[in-house]
Amino acid sequence: MLRIARMQNGEDVIADIKEVRESEESTEAIAYEFVDGFTIQMMTPTEDMFQEEVTDPLDSLRDMQLQFFPWAPLTTGRNIVTTNSVVSISMPHSNVIEGYNDVLEKWKTINTVHQDAEIDYSQTPPDVSGGEIDGDGRGAESPA
Repeated sequence: MLRIARMQNGEDVIADIKEVRESEESTEAIAYEFVDGFTIQMMTPTEDMFQEEVTDPLDSLRDMQLQFFPWAPLTTGRNIVTTNSVVSISMPHSNVIEGYNDVLEKWKTINTVHQDAEIDYSQTPPDVSGGEIDGDGRGAESPA
């Protein structure tokens, strides 16, 4: 189910969150699996940062902009999270779900296109050893 998990480190992660249990008969979750997770950051419009008068908090929530970033982008396979890492799990607002679905669709398109990418090792960094050839750490010796 699509949910937002507030993590112990303060991150908000939206994902298809599934409970991991010890067995099918077990009723207690021992961990969570985050599928297609993204962290969410709330951005306050610049003009609101310098506003002195107090406005209706609901108005500021409507104006809030969200940014989504892939959660654990350097991983492959299953993303398992301990139950101790999660403070709470909540249902996302419909606007958040809409934004998430848009970002997820773009992310999957990018990953499908680039999934066969390979690292090019033909480019090597320049030699910055200062003339040392043998690599023993003593430096180059002058001929006698």
